[in-house]
Order: sequence, then C-alpha cells, then structure tokens
Amino acid sequence: MPDTHDLKPLDAYKRDAAKLLKAVRADDVSARDRFRRLENAPPGVQLKHALTVIAQEAGFPNWTALKSAAEEVDFSEIFAAPSLKDSINHWFRDYDAAKAHQQAHGGVLLPYRHQAFVTSLEILPRLGYEKDDPAWKDIGYDFIRPASTEALTRIKARLSRRLTAKF
Repeated sequence: MPDTHDLKPLDAYKRDAAKLLKAVRADDVSARDRFRRLENAPPGVQLKHALTVIAQEAGFPNWTALKSAAEEVDFSEIFAAPSLKDSINHWFRDYDAAKAHQQAHGGVLLPYRHQAFVTSLEILPRLGYEKDDPAWKDIGYDFIRPASTEALTRIKARLSRRLTAKF
C-alpha cells in the first residue's frame, strides 16, 4: 500500500471517481478499460464501482481501504505542531541519514511528510509519555521503521486519542 503521506485528500478521489463514472456513461473507451480490472465487473456501472477503480489505481484493494488510510491521523503534522516547534530538531531528507544520526546521538526519529527528523527524548513528556516509556523503547525510538509494530500500534492509538483534540 502507498505511503499515507502520498495520498490526496479524500474529496479529490471522490471527484476522480465521479469524473470516471461520467466518462464511462459517455462511452469513453479508455474509461471503460479502467473498469475491466474489476473482478466481477457489473454490467451497470455505479459510483461505488468507480470508487473501487480509483482505489485500486491508488494502490489499495478497495475504496474502504483507501478511505481508512486517507482518514488516518497524520502523525507528521502532530509532531510538527506549533506547540512542539521549540524543540531542537535535526532534519534529514531521507530515513537512512536520520537513522545514522539517531544511532550516533540518540533521540527520537519522527516523520514529517517525506522527510525525517531526530529530536531529543524531551519531546516524549510533551506527548504524554515518560522518557523511558516501554512502548517507545520497544520501537527503538523510531516512529518510521519501528522495531516493534505492535508497540507502534499502541503508541499511535494513544497519540490519536490524546493529541488530536489537544493540538
């Protein structure tokens, strides 16, 4: 599945599906070809079928999966929230450089859109965690490529509940 940072807003996918449906109803050959990928393609094309085609073209198995991914909390925006911007952050274009810095100097490796940054453990109490929180230790203080996906799931759930209202 694609990186959630690469997703367009959900409304853009809905507009694309509506345009695709309109093109199919106007008997556009290329639009009809896009529907051939659907398993059990129905004879009467509806918006729900166009949404499925759009989702599959975006790399998702169906519309529900795309919708869930698009509606997921964007943690990179939370980590870069104004209330956390006074932290000293070391920014990197790619994950590998950020990971090398983290391994050499410590800290927490976090995402921001297509970039990565490393900040001190001081950010954790501001996110509602102790500096030595077991879940953060379990992920290796690496939110992008965690050592434990189970621990990351717990962290994301807690951050979602706590931070979406706060920031």
